[in-house]
Amino acid sequence: MLHFIRERAKGFFAWLIFILIVIPFAFWGINSYFEGGGDVSVAKVNDEEIPVQEFQRLLLQERAFRKQLLGDNADPALLDDVLIKRSVLERLVNTTAVAQAAEAAGFRISDAQLRAHIIGNPQFQRDGRFDPQLYARILNSLGMREQAYEAELRRDLLVEQLIGSISDTAFVTPQELDGALRLQYQQRRIAYLVLKADDYLSDEPVADDEVEAYYESHLDRYVIPEQVRVEYLEIAATDLMAGITVDEDTLRKMYEAQRSEFMVPEERRASHILIAVEEGADEAAEAAARQKAEEILQRLKKGEPFEKLAKEFSDDPGSAANGGDLGYFGKGVMVKAFEEKAFAMKVGEISGPVRSRFGYHIIKLTDIRPAHGRDFEEVRATLEQEYRQQKAEEIFFDLTDRLTDLAYEVPDTLEVAAQELGLTIKVSDFFSREQGSGIAADPKVRAAAFSPDVLEAGNNSEPITIAPDHVVVLRVKDHRPLSHRPLDEVRGEIEQALRLQRARERAAEAGEALLQRIRGGEAPEAVAKDAGVQWLTPGFVGRQAQSLPRDIIRHVFTLAHPGQTPVFSGKPLSGGDFAVIGLYEVKDGDVAAIAEEERKQWRQRMLRDMGRRESDAILEAIKQRSEIEIHQENM
Repeated sequence: MLHFIRERAKGFFAWLIFILIVIPFAFWGINSYFEGGGDVSVAKVNDEEIPVQEFQRLLLQERAFRKQLLGDNADPALLDDVLIKRSVLERLVNTTAVAQAAEAAGFRISDAQLRAHIIGNPQFQRDGRFDPQLYARILNSLGMREQAYEAELRRDLLVEQLIGSISDTAFVTPQELDGALRLQYQQRRIAYLVLKADDYLSDEPVADDEVEAYYESHLDRYVIPEQVRVEYLEIAATDLMAGITVDEDTLRKMYEAQRSEFMVPEERRASHILIAVEEGADEAAEAAARQKAEEILQRLKKGEPFEKLAKEFSDDPGSAANGGDLGYFGKGVMVKAFEEKAFAMKVGEISGPVRSRFGYHIIKLTDIRPAHGRDFEEVRATLEQEYRQQKAEEIFFDLTDRLTDLAYEVPDTLEVAAQELGLTIKVSDFFSREQGSGIAADPKVRAAAFSPDVLEAGNNSEPITIAPDHVVVLRVKDHRPLSHRPLDEVRGEIEQALRLQRARERAAEAGEALLQRIRGGEAPEAVAKDAGVQWLTPGFVGRQAQSLPRDIIRHVFTLAHPGQTPVFSGKPLSGGDFAVIGLYEVKDGDVAAIAEEERKQWRQRMLRDMGRRESDAILEAIKQRSEIEIHQENM
């Protein structure tokens, strides 16, 4: 599984995203997890057993990878253990079956090939060179011995070799490519009418037995998902800050300790005239820009106003209108050459030309604001906020530790923890596994509430981190099993649904009648007029036309070529309406008008599709020939 993550594997291993090296398993300390286990297997492919240890290792890696990929707020459904187990087992079975077929077909991976892949893996390199110590350390953190890793890598390379030998042989002839492009860019001239289902709605009564039958056959539409309501204790650092008393002496000590942090560094105010030079300009353009800057500098030295010349000549749109004024700035704001010159000048001095990546600058220093410290009163509010935050964090971590202990020691109630810590027990609204509001909007809260330990055993949850400074502990207060909305509650909805269903059927019946009249030779325009609708003639349309309903476009491109006689067809639309469509003419795409780059992209797409189909087919054939046993009880 370690190396079977290549483009060739797309299709039948579409979700084979196992990235062995990126998961830091040292944090889980799982080496001892794989010790023992005997000869228990999760599956058998022909005569080869798939050990439960290998399945467990890959399962842990898959779980960790998904958690890392999806983040803390991942939907718990995406981490469903049953689905992950099924996915991991399927990949193991597929890889084993293909590896066996590859060996039987005479494919081999030499020691030199194996060594080249290991040495060439960037994960095992330091400063661009293979590092044996790093290699051993990474494998150790993954709980693998070198022999096991290399055997697994050899198998994956063998699988890739077989799959590659099939998918890489896919080819597309110029004639096939032209044919595909002619179809893809084909235009069809059509006309159509649409009968609206709403026009056939009526207020006719609906029989009770129809309502009951509809309800029974559509129960899944009226499901009320399993729900819980929880009571919880919540600790948030932001809530704690308001109750913290500010100590004046402490604030002043903080000020003295941080006085250097409240120094405002020296700032300078300057104006400039920029003569821009484009990146990559030749020597002539460079010389012309410098000469222009020198000429402007000479005019300034003769007494012409800086502001006037800046407005007239500066290529900096942000400052030219203001006479070149750049305002105050400290070090690290301007480009290096400009900054060095500006901070070496005296007020009123004009200097230049100074070359930067933007061009040539003529600089005038207009003011210097010396470095100065902000007094205590200026920063008092900042210090007070910092003080409150520090104290709140200390209290937060202390309360969280105590809450963790109390919730565990007295697992069947939150009352004790609430009294000990002075917290209020809050109650949520009902929520399901998939959706909730308030704290239940967080997937971690929903996952904890529906966990067996909390929902079935009735225990308090472990602390759930909503944010770095916000935790909750919860327990289930009320539980509503999965149920259905009662018939009386949804009767009105069902009656309306049945009326709409009848309206759609009537629209389809009327549409079929109109279609038969048109096929019988009547003019479509006259038939449409009789029905009170319009026969629309958009003309030629392509597959990607946006101005027409997608249902109509898709249907149009399934119709047979009209030849000399238009083809007429009826199509129920997804919203319940019914369309009568006429196809008059087909015009293939102009292959000569398609750019070469687009042709290349289409060719690559066709090659990938063909390679994937061939790979899928060979996998299916291999599995059909293999004897596969799944030992579900060992998973």
